[in-house]
Amino acid sequence: MDLFHIFQGNEALSATAAIMAFYLAAMAIGGLLYKFGMFHDIHDLPTKMKRVGRILAILAGLTLMLSGLGKVIGLAPMVAKFTQFGMIHMFKFTGCTEIFTGLLIIFPRTYKVGLLMGIALVGGAIATHLPTFSDGVAWAIPSGSVMVILWASAFFYTPEAYPEWFTKLVNNYILPKKLQSQ
Repeated sequence: MDLFHIFQGNEALSATAAIMAFYLAAMAIGGLLYKFGMFHDIHDLPTKMKRVGRILAILAGLTLMLSGLGKVIGLAPMVAKFTQFGMIHMFKFTGCTEIFTGLLIIFPRTYKVGLLMGIALVGGAIATHLPTFSDGVAWAIPSGSVMVILWASAFFYTPEAYPEWFTKLVNNYILPKKLQSQ
């Protein structure tokens, strides 16, 4: 038994446990990198919203990098899924693409390009998982959660990317006032 199949018979719980492990590892790595001087640009951002967006971008980028690393080193459950999809020939390329996209996302100068690539990459992962087999929806959960984090980082970090009416709606009715202030 491995982390990807910790809940025998329940693919949704297994997929959720796997992505949570990736998130925990990404947070630990991000914390270590912060401690050693990386990501200190967060303190220079003018608002709490931008800081939250930057942190979410780092989390999503590191998660993509860890997922890509799992593909590059050939984790057995990932190999099995790609074999099941009939896409084993794309396995290492997908891993390298995830690592590259994660790197683009975590650096502020390349964030927007990385965000576009990440949304396309994760959207492709969701589209690949959903129609395949009975457990497709379960294995779309990790990709879907990364997609949500990417879109949330875009909203907080670059709110100008959204229509003004949407930004006002979220700021006035959804977000707490403390997050919007300095």
